Amino acid sequence: MSDKQSLPERLGHDFLRSLYHMINTVRMYQDNNQLIRSSVSVFQNILNELTLSGEVSLLLYRSRFHLGGEKLRYRRDAAFVVYNMAEHFTKRNLGGLNFLKSSSEASPDNIITWARLINDAIRHDQPLQWLEQKLDEHGFSWVQTFPRRDDDVSADGESLEDQRFERARKNYFLAVEAVREVATKVSHGMVGIRKSRRLAQNIVDIVKMDSTLMIGLATLKNYDDYTYAHSVNVALLATCLGRHIELSDLSLEHLAICGLFHDLGKVDVPKEILMKKEPLTDGEWNVIKAHPVTGVRKILMLNSTPSLRSRIILGPFEHHLNVDMTGYPQTMFTGHLSLIGKILHIADVYEAMTSERIYRQNSFTPDKVLKEMWKEAGRIFDKILLKRFIHMIGIYPIGSVVELNNGNLGLIMDYPDENERSLPLVLLLVNDGSGHWQRGEMVYLADQNVKEASDRLTIIRAVSSSRYRINPAEFFLQTK
Repeated sequence: MSDKQSLPERLGHDFLRSLYHMINTVRMYQDNNQLIRSSVSVFQNILNELTLSGEVSLLLYRSRFHLGGEKLRYRRDAAFVVYNMAEHFTKRNLGGLNFLKSSSEASPDNIITWARLINDAIRHDQPLQWLEQKLDEHGFSWVQTFPRRDDDVSADGESLEDQRFERARKNYFLAVEAVREVATKVSHGMVGIRKSRRLAQNIVDIVKMDSTLMIGLATLKNYDDYTYAHSVNVALLATCLGRHIELSDLSLEHLAICGLFHDLGKVDVPKEILMKKEPLTDGEWNVIKAHPVTGVRKILMLNSTPSLRSRIILGPFEHHLNVDMTGYPQTMFTGHLSLIGKILHIADVYEAMTSERIYRQNSFTPDKVLKEMWKEAGRIFDKILLKRFIHMIGIYPIGSVVELNNGNLGLIMDYPDENERSLPLVLLLVNDGSGHWQRGEMVYLADQNVKEASDRLTIIRAVSSSRYRINPAEFFLQTK
């Protein structure tokens, strides 16, 4: 860590996390519980270091925290804590806390009482006024509260979180429409791809900032228009994998375009073949197998520079070829696949196998799909790329519906800690009694380690989202 970092910058996320853990632990246990004492000790140690030279403030403004006047930088591993603490503050009309130098003299019992008051404030009609009154009654002069600012919203009235989801949602559906437009028009002559290229660039930008959200969106399945939604989902997954292996921005853009157009050849496949429930005849299967070559012909018809066309042909041509060169279409021109072809093959198979099809009533759970794919690593899929793909989306892949040990269902939203892929962020799902599912509490399983073993939530197994009529993508498109 750089010596040039200020104290608030260096300790900011640790302090916020320690405050979050302490407040939640105090809410769950009695004062004499060892977990409470431990969390208070961690909080006090960091607070003492921060106030060594004087008071320090923790302020919330526009969904971001500022410590000591410095905005805490976005960190994926801290995003859950930031989101929950922002919600905690907002529900209490709390805009910030100011810790004086004298906070170092506060006893652990004082800290515990103060944390309980913050938790209890939510029960009152005017939580901040009630909290301030109680702090005065207890003589807690070492900490001050600030009200939430009236202008604590973004310029258009939406929070930054709302804008983040809205931008992703907009680009997803624009991409579906762009693929549909190109597929429809290319059969009638040259068609421009300026819009598609701009959307590919937007996908790259969002993936660089928030790959988790894009992986979550890739669980969106439009069965009335599956071919186009499938192409967008493959583009998202492929671009996320490309980002995960640190491809350049230009390579990511080409990869996204290849994903969007990889199934362009299926436009000419009769719908009765694509939607057929019974096994295909040899003739029908030959029509299906021709779509990569047909797709190349259509890409050559796109109104684009020869340079771009040459870069987006190979991946779609290869996306059904295996690393041992089996699959289709068979070719004698090369003995190995391109990197883009290998990436598209992984994304295409994963997306297809986790989707319902007319000839397959239920989709496979994502974890089972990955297990089956791993069995073919080195023969069908590039082993190194598949390993990176599995690491990217986790043991229980992002978008999986899981059953927890308390009988509830949850949705895997993220793995905030890149180094720990077994402890995800889980959104609890609540059945409203009419067959619809609502957002419940967000639980970070890594935080369950502070609880007694009997109180910890754990994952029992993955379950079929279609069985429970849960559309995972709907929850990635909601902020409330």
